[in-house]
Amino acid sequence: MSVFEKFAKKYFEEALKDLERCRRALAFNDYPQAAFYAQQCVEKCVKALLEIRQRVVYNHGPELITAFYEVFKDKLGEGFNIVVEALEYLTEYYARARYPFLLRGEIFGPEDIVTKEVTKKVVEVTRNYLRGRDII
Repeated sequence: MSVFEKFAKKYFEEALKDLERCRRALAFNDYPQAAFYAQQCVEKCVKALLEIRQRVVYNHGPELITAFYEVFKDKLGEGFNIVVEALEYLTEYYARARYPFLLRGEIFGPEDIVTKEVTKKVVEVTRNYLRGRDII
């Protein structure tokens, strides 16, 4: 097994753990935490796919989306759009689910933004991604 394949395997194993963490957070109505782990699950699955293609990406967000685009733009057909849309949508909640922030002169915490309704959408996007990859 190559180093890339070993990394891909570990990324995928961690993604499955993040999916379980998401489920546990939902059980406790901890919506910001659930959203964060949903985002992490998809990010790690995408990084696993990139490792298989010998493309290493340490960051998330635009760099990860760009790398995915460059490697898979002509290879996944309809599935390509599902992945890109999931990455674009979920990346916003990476920080929003974890840190307070200033918006229009007011300070918001994760629970102010990552509500039950937002988390439902985050989980839906994550499930669509995982089903599209035959992971769940």
